[in-house]
Amino acid sequence: MACSSGSTATTSEEEKKEQRLIDAMFLCDEWKSSKGGLSTFNRELAINLAETTTGSMNIHCYVSRSDDQDREDAERHGVNLITAQTVPGSRDPLDWLKVPPPELPNPHIVIGHGRKLGTPACHIVRGTRCKWVQFVHVFCEDLGKFKETTATAVTDTIEENEEKHKMEIELCKAADAVVAVGSRLQQKYSRSLPNVEIITPGIVEKFCNESIESREHAGVLSRTLNAFKSYMFIKTFNVFMFGRATFEDLSLKGYDIVANAIGSLGGKFELTFVGSSPGEHRNVERWFLLNTCIKRKQITIRGYCTDQDELKGMFHQSDLVALPSRTEGFGLVGLEAISCGVPILVSGESGVAEALQNVEGGNAVIVGSDEDEWARRIREVSSQSPEERQANAKQLRENYRKVYSWKAECERFNRLIENVVKTANGGEMNIKVDVDDLKPEEQNMLTGMLATESVRCQEVQQPRASATSAASGSVSYPQIVDLQTLKEEIFLSIVRNYLQTTPPCSSEEHNRFKEYVKEMRLIITGTSVGSLVITVKCESLMILEELWTDYSSGHLGEVVQNCFVTEKILKELNLAELRLKTTMDIEEYNACKMFFEKDALRGW
Repeated sequence: MACSSGSTATTSEEEKKEQRLIDAMFLCDEWKSSKGGLSTFNRELAINLAETTTGSMNIHCYVSRSDDQDREDAERHGVNLITAQTVPGSRDPLDWLKVPPPELPNPHIVIGHGRKLGTPACHIVRGTRCKWVQFVHVFCEDLGKFKETTATAVTDTIEENEEKHKMEIELCKAADAVVAVGSRLQQKYSRSLPNVEIITPGIVEKFCNESIESREHAGVLSRTLNAFKSYMFIKTFNVFMFGRATFEDLSLKGYDIVANAIGSLGGKFELTFVGSSPGEHRNVERWFLLNTCIKRKQITIRGYCTDQDELKGMFHQSDLVALPSRTEGFGLVGLEAISCGVPILVSGESGVAEALQNVEGGNAVIVGSDEDEWARRIREVSSQSPEERQANAKQLRENYRKVYSWKAECERFNRLIENVVKTANGGEMNIKVDVDDLKPEEQNMLTGMLATESVRCQEVQQPRASATSAASGSVSYPQIVDLQTLKEEIFLSIVRNYLQTTPPCSSEEHNRFKEYVKEMRLIITGTSVGSLVITVKCESLMILEELWTDYSSGHLGEVVQNCFVTEKILKELNLAELRLKTTMDIEEYNACKMFFEKDALRGW
């Protein structure tokens, strides 16, 4: 029996612990990284957050599509992968994410990304009343400056991206918290939004060599590659660029800058561009040949890479990876190259460049937007031996890891989530009632009044109450009275007489405070004794403002004093005088006000 009882107790504790876990649900269109940086960031953050918050949070990732391999990989990393159900009449996978999954109908918090995944997040918040953290990955107004306007475009790219920027801001204002990927975006969004948090991604461990066996194999491969590169050292130097070759973005991504630099350096230097759409290789090559001085024999076009192992292999094929964007929110491909331990040069107009400024050796890989500077820096890197380049690249990776660790970033993000969930008051405010002063029926029954906090906490000598006072139902004071206990007795008496739901015995006991609550259209949702705390629910912003006005003007304090300090209470507690103090927290008021303002922004 004892064992059974112990087992039951353990199970009960585990159930309670499970109930306390926060269910955090990431939104993304995929688990793998076939669509680029956002998917990679989402997966890496989810994986590392799951590892960091084991025992305090359940991490779910809600995706529009997945396969068995995705689900197994997510489960292996402690993430519950949920696949959205299709929606009749819609072929857009993002529409499917707007419906909360039956596997998790009531998450505590949903995490959206940008315009694409922010809108589904808003729909889920509307349906579940959960909290919402919104990530920003790009600054659209900057993108519009450099995107090419095609001849068939209905609107120009500057106007189009101005509208996209407005949409990003609308989503951020409706969310409960906003997080920027890197300090560059944080600075830009802070001009329009208060309290923009920041996460700087850490090393992508999948691109590193994880096991001893793989390190040994990588060492052999590295030595072989270096030997080959040393042989080719006097012949060619190959620069790789990675990205998605949409024609409006080719200039934005600065591909022409590096192509012109390579063209100016001569035939020893070659460029491999990885990012063509299927069937567009020749058109992409034609763009480079028409818009830059690079020669056909210097450039190789490859298709966009959706497999991370293949991508990792191509990183190692390069002598140098270039990220020359004219503007870039962060530039995760640059971080992937750093994670691989391969040489890299990045544009100073990228978020990863700002992160590298805080890393020892980071400034050495940052380049401006001038083609001549890129040519000079590429030539400088090419003058190093393959072994020297690799050693510098690996050292940069370790230095980056020291400054930006996923563990530290996720611990901070965990605190943000806990604070957001904790402040989910749903329009509730606490009215705190304390004893400001009291005087017993007989002047010498207490040695002093509760004028200061130190006096309140003291124990004072009391004469025994008379048999008459005890018989009449008043409090019988012992020889030594703990004033905190007396305060609690006062609050218990108030709750018993005026806040319980039992009907009054006479018209004299009619609860005027409840009348006030009814008149104000408040709802009492709970009370607690210590200091008497009355929790009321405001159904609208107008009701909240009326309550706060009453508190600020002192009217609420008068209502509390007049309703709770009655002849009945004084007689019951053998008091000649009792003065109460009423307080409300301005931070709680602001949080409650924000709750209603967010509701309005979300269309409620």
